[in-house]
Amino acid sequence: MTKSLLENINSVPALPESVQAVEKIYQDPDSTFEDMQKAIEKDPLLTADILRIVNSPMYGMRSTITDIKQAISLLGKESVRTFVLASAVNSFEINLSPYNMSKDDFRRACDVQLALMINWLIRRQSKRLSKLGPAAFLVDLGRVIISKTLMEDDKADTIQEALAKGKDIAQAEKEACGAQTTDVTATLFHHWNLDPDIIHIIRYSDDPDGTYEEEKEMAAELKAVRETVLPNGEITQESIATAKETIEEFELDLESYERALERVLNS
Repeated sequence: MTKSLLENINSVPALPESVQAVEKIYQDPDSTFEDMQKAIEKDPLLTADILRIVNSPMYGMRSTITDIKQAISLLGKESVRTFVLASAVNSFEINLSPYNMSKDDFRRACDVQLALMINWLIRRQSKRLSKLGPAAFLVDLGRVIISKTLMEDDKADTIQEALAKGKDIAQAEKEACGAQTTDVTATLFHHWNLDPDIIHIIRYSDDPDGTYEEEKEMAAELKAVRETVLPNGEITQESIATAKETIEEFELDLESYERALERVLNS
């Protein structure tokens, strides 16, 4: 990583106090649903943001969720804790013009990746959501820091120039600032003292074979979700085909993926 990129990662503020409080409760094995509910409801903005996400059509709720207690009861602590961590995005000034993307594009991609992951795992491997939920929503946060660095270093055009030459985004990022999005996000999560397992899964989501066996499948699931959802939040037949190649390669659950994908596409 370039010096300026590292400086920008280290300058990111700590997670908001309300988010840190919820994370502490989540990590406490003796905590209850009620403890998490009370911690969230102390922050009205956090509460509103979680209810916005929960009531997205992508989660297929049969009626409007009006309070945090309902959200935890229906989706579980893992999912709601993910929504809490996802609120960290609100503290970032998002300018992705070097990628020719808008703030709305970025937020849509985060939302769709999270919805796809939750719908894929919630009935099959719900415990994995403690790691893959935050990873799916926040994995591309490093792109915001890369973008800021490129603009400060007068290299805002380098990503588009590299893409025009047929290189993929990860290659373009490495050439521009010495690191790709997943590396930057993993380093940021380390800066925030988040779960080392989440950091590891994010770092190896571009190359699941590079990690050890216990985490390989989760890294591959994250890779498939990122391949499905393009950086601007769109899903195409080509992106689905690419993801299915990964699902086949790592022998993931294709049937559950297709059900999850259908729900997201029909929302």
